[in-house]
Amino acid sequence: MTKRATALARRRPLSPGPALALLGSALALGVVLAGCASSATQSGGSTAGGSAAASSSQPPGAISPGPGDAADAPCRQWSCTPRQPVQLGGGYAVRLWSSAAPTATVSPPDNSAPVLQLLRDGQHLQWWVGRSGFGWTTKLDCLPVEAGVSAHCAVLAAAGSHAGTAELVLLRSGALASPAQASVSFDGGRPMAADLDRDGWLDVFGTENDYQPNYATGKNYWATYRFADGSLLRTGCSPRRTAAEPPPSRLLTGACPVRSPS
Repeated sequence: MTKRATALARRRPLSPGPALALLGSALALGVVLAGCASSATQSGGSTAGGSAAASSSQPPGAISPGPGDAADAPCRQWSCTPRQPVQLGGGYAVRLWSSAAPTATVSPPDNSAPVLQLLRDGQHLQWWVGRSGFGWTTKLDCLPVEAGVSAHCAVLAAAGSHAGTAELVLLRSGALASPAQASVSFDGGRPMAADLDRDGWLDVFGTENDYQPNYATGKNYWATYRFADGSLLRTGCSPRRTAAEPPPSRLLTGACPVRSPS
């Protein structure tokens, strides 16, 4: 054996040093991460009724899609039932779900907000929940899509002992959405809706009170709100002398009551 061969034979085998230890750790970590990814894939990585990504992009008031039946409705705890669908055009329709009237066995009705269901060709697409108003007093008025005007609805409801709310809901990009500025409240029960200026958009109107010196003895006024640029803007008022007085047929421009600071 040559001196070089003898020297090689006497060398000690390589021991697992720091580099190999790091390599082994990296391989083990890769196995763990792969297992976690596999578990997430198998579980679907979604929340109830839709994916997390879909939920984060939902418009205000929207709830991720689900089966679309009574067991899935956001108002199911108040035993809500569906009304007949209202056609919006393009295969879309919207349906109001009405909560059961309050009884001794029904949960507090104050929490039963208005609920809408969006359908496309009869199939469920989306749930929408209103900001306020009693779900068991809600009325729905809609206008279908027209040239330059999106399909939209006015969600009208009573709230509290004598208040009312109106909220405009628009169908845009295949989903229901309601701008924050498209919601108003009144003092005299559930408001009404009609296209008072014939521009293709629903306007809302109802009763307001001057609270002089309180609601019971204060004067009532009709108030009209015009929808424009995503907002409901009050145009004016006129005295409402009796409860039987017919509602306005045009936008009002008169002075509105000014409430004194409480």
